Amino acid sequence: MRSFGRRAFLGMSVGAVSMLRHPLSAAAQTPACVPGGMAQFLPVRLNVDCASRRNFSLFRKNTDDLGLAGVVSMNFVRGRYGNYDAGSMMVFPWVKPKGKNGAAVPAVVPINGIQFMSSGPIPDATLPLDEYFCNHRLQAPTAMFIGFQVDVPHSRLEARFDWFSNVKLADGKSVGIDWTSSNLNHPWFGGSRFIPNKDTCNGPAWRKLIVDGLMQASSGVC
Repeated sequence: MRSFGRRAFLGMSVGAVSMLRHPLSAAAQTPACVPGGMAQFLPVRLNVDCASRRNFSLFRKNTDDLGLAGVVSMNFVRGRYGNYDAGSMMVFPWVKPKGKNGAAVPAVVPINGIQFMSSGPIPDATLPLDEYFCNHRLQAPTAMFIGFQVDVPHSRLEARFDWFSNVKLADGKSVGIDWTSSNLNHPWFGGSRFIPNKDTCNGPAWRKLIVDGLMQASSGVC
């Protein structure tokens, strides 16, 4: 959990935590796997740009201070500083409450697969991280993305929930993935706020793609 301390989390009952953190789902609705007027999309592999590889390396060196917001483009996207093909996965750092001065964090924003530009990290988690990244760093339409978060591995209790996963990456270290997004995921996953781990709108396939994208990001900078 990122909005309050893990110690407080562990002091809560499983039922209370479930009520607090379980993303809303659309179990009573007919699943809609794409926003209106768009074609369903499932790539073979995600593209991971040099900027995201650098941002991931920065996170690895500063896990006490930084977490990562993550997005995947579901169509061709035109932002203020660059264009991004469908199936592009990007990660970008945000500063945790006890993190150091954000001005000293050398985050980068992708222009394309190879080029990037310097940018300040997301200053805090006051606003949804994936939306902040799209709106204020990429300056690209949020409706074209799905979102997730990456941080240190989740506790054993947290990892029991469907919207959390721990995975070991190519650098031999593990990360915790939070598959939820406040507003980006539900148009693409039948109303679910988290990328599902069951066969709803290819949820398991998307999870595998994102884990593979993180494998790429952890394999070294460009």
